[in-house]
Order: sequence, then structure tokens, then C-alpha cells
Amino acid sequence: MPPVPQVTGCRTHGQIALTYSEGPSDATAKIVRQLNNAQVRGNFFINTTWLYTQQYAMVVQNMYNAGHLIGMTYRAPKHEDGSSFSDDEIRQDVINSARMIETLIQVAPKYVRLHYSEPEDTRTENIINDLGFVLVDYNLDSLDYLHKSGAKIRDVYRNAFRRQKDTYDAKGSFISVQYDIPGSGSLAAVPYIIQTIEEEGYTAVRMDGCLNDPKPYKASADSLTFVSDKFSFNTTGYTQGQHPVAIISNTAEEDERGLSAEEEVDNEYESNANSLQRLLGMTIFLALMATVTQYF
Repeated sequence: MPPVPQVTGCRTHGQIALTYSEGPSDATAKIVRQLNNAQVRGNFFINTTWLYTQQYAMVVQNMYNAGHLIGMTYRAPKHEDGSSFSDDEIRQDVINSARMIETLIQVAPKYVRLHYSEPEDTRTENIINDLGFVLVDYNLDSLDYLHKSGAKIRDVYRNAFRRQKDTYDAKGSFISVQYDIPGSGSLAAVPYIIQTIEEEGYTAVRMDGCLNDPKPYKASADSLTFVSDKFSFNTTGYTQGQHPVAIISNTAEEDERGLSAEEEVDNEYESNANSLQRLLGMTIFLALMATVTQYF
């Protein structure tokens, strides 16, 4: 079965869509706060596994209400005996996952990111495509699963921008990926990334702005009708761009944990986080690391 083309860049040179995958987690609300402070709108591809936890469901609602774009991360499940789901079972599982997000934000995600698999899961790609979803990949890997330092992740961005300039004598267009999970460097990197985007003359955009798409959601999980909301591209509520904030140097301990020194504690969510949720988050991170290692 042939692979489905996936979006890997924006239609306008000089734009970059910051995307976050695998959350929400204990780190997500803090990342959103930093993006809000810099007036940046991000793109969050939700792993619906975590939405059974009320605090994380609230994080999704809050980020949506703040104008960030909500997509979905998906991995085709297997039966307990290890056998693969049938086409119909995958189709229903995709719809059920999208419906969980729909119940929180009243529209269903349109943009979907698949977990990396080897070999490529073209069967699931085609099922998702037939259901009307748009598959989104990336062309700038932040490597935040390897680097905990915001400065090192900044260098990944800076090198990508300058390599583009040196090769083509022009700005490119990028979709970057970060992982908003405990143990990654995604939180520490936020102010560094925004500062670098500004310094290199790029503009941070939502996925709908990246693709000039005025209808970035589905009317419902099983619908083929696309819809807009009050934050969508070409509406008065659409926002793009960035306003960098000051970077406060991290202490060694904060840097090791991937936390920014300027971070404020989000009492609403932090007080509810328990050790089991952190363990589950780290389990996903370790699985992701194993996959990435295999990929490289």
C-alpha cells in the first residue's frame, strides 16, 4: 500500500509552526504559559491516552481557549495477544480517539501525527487519510529528547535556519517537533526557541496559518466536513508572530530536569500531579527514546 503524503513545511517561506507531541503532561501547562507570555500560538498533537486524567483534560481545554491549535497523535494499537487490529478496528479507534478531543473543545482535530514506526505503517496512514484527517510530519527535529539544555536546543534551531540560508540564500519554511513530556528539554527550550526565531527573521504560526487553511478542524470525529473556529486562519481571532521574553540562566539542577529558571509553578495542575502519572510519562519517553535510537 503506497504511503500517504504528509505535510512537512509551510506554504510561505519565513514561517515556522512549533508542534508538540505526546502530551499533555505535567510540563504542558508550563510550556503553554511561556508561549502565551511571548504571544506565540503553538500546535499540540494530543495523545488521548492521557485524557482519562481530569487535570490533563483541563490542560487541553485551557490551551484551546488560549488560541493554540489542537491536533492528535495516534499509534495503531494491538490486541493483547500482539496481533494487529483489523482495518475496521483501526478506523473505529481513530474516530474514538478524535471524539475524546471533540468532547473537550467541541470540534474534532483535523491534523494528525502518527508515531514513528519501522517499517512505515502505510495501512494506518491510508485509513486516517480516508477518514478526512491530514497527516503532519516535520522537517526540524528539536532533539529535545536528547538535549535537556535550552541553549543546546536553540543551537539545533539556529543551525537549521543558517544551513537553509547558506544553501539556498533564502529563508525556508519549517514544522518543528518537540515532546511536551517529563524528561525532555521542551520546557527549558521555549524562550530560547522563540528568541532564535525572532533573531533569524522567522514568524511563528499555527498549522492553519502554515497551510493557509481557514478550516483547521472537523465538524465531528467521523465527519468529512471541515470547520473553522474563532481562532482560525483568516478570522479576526487568528494570531501569529512572537514577542521574545528575557531568558534567565538556568541552574545546573534546573537544566538537568529540563526546567526553566523563570518558570512559575502552576499550582492548579502541579498539586494534582502524582507519582504514577510521572512514571507513565517517563515510560512513554523511554519508549520514544528506543524508537528514535532505532531510527537513527
